[in-house]
Order: sequence, then C-alpha cells, then structure tokens
Amino acid sequence: MTVPGVQGLEPIDAVARRLGLRASAIRYYDERGLVAPASRHAGRRWYGPTEIRRLAIIQYWQAHGLMSLEEIKDVLDGPADGRRWSQVVRDRIDSLRAQAERIEATRAYLEHVLAHHPDSAPDGCDHFESLLSTARPG
Repeated sequence: MTVPGVQGLEPIDAVARRLGLRASAIRYYDERGLVAPASRHAGRRWYGPTEIRRLAIIQYWQAHGLMSLEEIKDVLDGPADGRRWSQVVRDRIDSLRAQAERIEATRAYLEHVLAHHPDSAPDGCDHFESLLSTARPG
C-alpha cells in the first residue's frame, strides 16, 4: 500500500502479522510509552524498521526475559535517566540470578529424587529433611 508520507513504513496490522502480535498489543505498548509509531496517517499507525525492531525486542523480553513492561521500557529508554536505568538493570540481574539459583536447587533436588527414590516418595529422606530445615525461617 502506498500512502503519501509513509513510504518505507508498514501499517500496524502488517507489523502485527509479521511479529505474531495483536494490533491491540501494539496500541497498548504505544499507550504505555514503550514504542511510538513513526507516523500516523488517516487514523492509522505506521511503523518503520526502528520501531519494528523495538517491538521485536519487547516481544522477546516479555517471552524470555521475565521482565515487566515497565522494566522493559526503562531498559529500552537507556541511561538517559542515569541512576534509575542502571538500578533497574542491576535489580533485574540480581532477581534473575536469585531465580536461577532457586531453579538450580530445584533441579538438583529432583535429580536426587530420581536417583535415590525411584519407587517411593521422598518424605523422610535425610536429604529432603535437611533441605526443609534450612528453608524454615528462624
């Protein structure tokens, strides 16, 4: 489709199809300040390569980065906000590190269950009981 003033840009519905998103999600990202269309013409949002790439990054981080939209926005906005940006990045790294440690501990425990309790529940297992005692507060 050729529309004056939007050459090289794609309408929101084409971008949505290309990325496997709903147009309503893209409009929501626009409302939240995560992405802005390169142009608006005849009531439609039009996106260029820069905006499409940003949408792909948002989509990726939502699916894989375990980040809120606010965190994604803060990271994508870059260090213009200085300390806030770096603090968001540091906090996210710390959170992901802690989550990875919990996942690793759970994986190790389940491997123990398979190796040592193939025919029974792990209740009463010394290893299981030691994990419970260290997990209890106080």
